[in-house]
Amino acid sequence: MHAIADGCWHDGSLSGAHKAVKLSKYNAQFYKSLFVVALACTYLSGQRGGSTLQMGNHSIEIHLVNQRGGALNINVKVEILTDGGMRMAESYSNREEGVADFEGFNDGVFQLRVSGPGIDTVSQSFQITATEATHREYIRIDIKNLAPPGETASPGNDPTVSAEDLSVPAKAREEFAKGMEAHAKGDDRSAQAAIERALEIYPGYVKAHNNLGVLYLKGGLKDKAYVEFSKAVEFAPKFAPGYVNLAKIAISNGNYPEAELQLKKALATDPSALNAMVLLCSTEFARQEYPDALALIRQVHHLTQDPQYADIHLLAADILVSQKKPRDAAVEYDLFMKENPNDPRAPKVKSLMERLAK
Repeated sequence: MHAIADGCWHDGSLSGAHKAVKLSKYNAQFYKSLFVVALACTYLSGQRGGSTLQMGNHSIEIHLVNQRGGALNINVKVEILTDGGMRMAESYSNREEGVADFEGFNDGVFQLRVSGPGIDTVSQSFQITATEATHREYIRIDIKNLAPPGETASPGNDPTVSAEDLSVPAKAREEFAKGMEAHAKGDDRSAQAAIERALEIYPGYVKAHNNLGVLYLKGGLKDKAYVEFSKAVEFAPKFAPGYVNLAKIAISNGNYPEAELQLKKALATDPSALNAMVLLCSTEFARQEYPDALALIRQVHHLTQDPQYADIHLLAADILVSQKKPRDAAVEYDLFMKENPNDPRAPKVKSLMERLAK
């Protein structure tokens, strides 16, 4: 099964992004397993589903509940953060179910944050254990009373509906919801048809363009996916995931200059997008723009030391070995070991450190 339970797409191949990478003699075989030269994932955004850097096999379900523990059917932003507080993924809860879904996480300690107009922001830590396939968190939400006593908010001021949703016709939202439901059940053909209908009703539906692009990619329709992602950023120039998706198509085509351009656009709109930063590290590495790659790797390291992102130190080490700086390379390997000591590649990293010490 493709990693698309939350809309993540992984092509399962390293070939497209690996060909242009010049590896050191120490790491030629080792880097075949390096995550940053694979296409991590794009996401289906919307009522259920979120974005994340595809790394593990654990799912996350965030259930919003009221004071009595009942399902709270609202549409608000849900973010997953590293234990250090850096944002990893975000989604919007399903207005009908009050649930936000995420995929592709390793086990470990994380934080979540729920926020939006009309509610008190809630943050809490949680842990995913190695033995659970799906981790569920139930979050109690307090809704603010924004209207004066005796009055109710008008439909246009509903604090539980995002600004974009307010501009989308109800029928288009309905078709979009049908598509997301079909996708959740594994019926991508019906999902694609429903989202296409949503776009026929409302061509400016940014989430629908993005999600349809992901479905096209899964079906091998790369050119059609490119059109949809391009439309997403045309309608919403600050929609960072659209630029990241365009970059991943460029990488799969071996077009690293184009990928770098799109990733820089993504970071210009969302400077905290770690997935774009990490992918840009690998793109600059592939283009042998080593000073830029090293600078960005250090920036990512400054922002987070989460195990999900430890592989950037393997890139840095390879660059430093090629520059005949074995001591600096050993420092990067050591950082990788500290940040991700349980990685199955740890013995290989230790072996490389021992070679550098000779």
